[in-house]
Amino acid sequence: MAKLTSIDLPEVAAKKAASTIPTIYVHGDTVARYNEARDQVDKATEVMNELKPTLIDEGLQAVFDHNSQHAGDSKAQISSVNLMDRLPDEDEADGRSVAEALKEVCMFSWLRKDLKNNPKQVEAEFNRLRKVDGKKANINDYAGYEVVAQFNTDVFMVDGKFNKERYEALITALKEVSEQFEVDMPLTCAKVLKPKADFHDKRWQDFDVESNIALQAVLPTQCNLKPIRPEAKE
Repeated sequence: MAKLTSIDLPEVAAKKAASTIPTIYVHGDTVARYNEARDQVDKATEVMNELKPTLIDEGLQAVFDHNSQHAGDSKAQISSVNLMDRLPDEDEADGRSVAEALKEVCMFSWLRKDLKNNPKQVEAEFNRLRKVDGKKANINDYAGYEVVAQFNTDVFMVDGKFNKERYEALITALKEVSEQFEVDMPLTCAKVLKPKADFHDKRWQDFDVESNIALQAVLPTQCNLKPIRPEAKE
């Protein structure tokens, strides 16, 4: 069993300089390997965050180009494309370089899962946009405010523990009990701007590619990137 000891670790806990953090010794090099792996994860995350915008831009352009070209045919529209590095130039290409370029694939997926938006930015973009027929876009045809209710369950907790009395009382009389416990009203309502149900169908017919990409910036949807690896041979 690991032996528990106490040592001083300078700068590790500056806010608790007067106290000492207990230390245990773990067999092998588990701590060193974990810390090294953590460093690698941090470095890899930094690289991915740097490359992700380029891949998403390329994926969006390809999906939106295709869907705009097939605006009248919903069955022909797509949501995903495979991204690959460009093949080497003819004068530089050889079997090995081409094989290396073809080995790496990343799938981009554009989802109809709407993300949070800034209503003022959305309204400003629609005021600027023109449809493919040259007419001004009316935001009310594509988006509208919905009332969304949120329930704050934190009011059921007392000193970090679930309090049954509060729960039962709040359920039967939200307003009165909220005042009794001096907590905010747990049920709140707010207006949220959301695309209309048919927006992601109408957009391809009503707006060109450039306008749809501009709309994606203010009415964002979820985009995913997934590396595609060949199955390992047994």
